[in-house]
Amino acid sequence: MPEEKKGKVEEAAEKTGEVIGKGLKKGIGVAKAFGKGAKEAVSKDEKKE
Repeated sequence: MPEEKKGKVEEAAEKTGEVIGKGLKKGIGVAKAFGKGAKEAVSKDEKKE
């Protein structure tokens, strides 16, 4: 029985780790996109002046 529980716990931990990893990747992608948008906005403002 303890082996079965250990297996389930390990599987749950792996799934949780994958979800967290995917979330971090998405978060980084959003941050990069936001950074690009901010840079473009600043460069547009500079061109107007």
